[in-house]
Amino acid sequence: MNAPLIFIEEMKVETIIGVSSWERALPQTLLIDLEMALPQITSTTTDAIGDTIDYGIVAARIKSITSNHTFKLLEPLAHLIIETLEKEFKSPWLKLKISKPQILPQVKAVGVIFEKGTRA
Repeated sequence: MNAPLIFIEEMKVETIIGVSSWERALPQTLLIDLEMALPQITSTTTDAIGDTIDYGIVAARIKSITSNHTFKLLEPLAHLIIETLEKEFKSPWLKLKISKPQILPQVKAVGVIFEKGTRA
């Protein structure tokens, strides 16, 4: 059996990001999708929050990162988020998608997807 996953879907965060000066003039809304494998599967039998990853804490950590850092590109932001979450939550596998909605004409969103680790 694969390790259980937690996920966060379309989390909205505000941050300064972009190459152009007009993009960096005001914070932009990014959408974040995240999947994380649990480091242990005991949460499926114990029903204890300490045996899983708390979504609220993960979301707060992502918000902290996006509030306290600015980047020109999505890639270093995604790298910082995924490395931080892996280290702090000991997840063996993570998949992160960051979308910049409506930044290009006739395009719903652009963005990056990072995947790290091995899904057991």
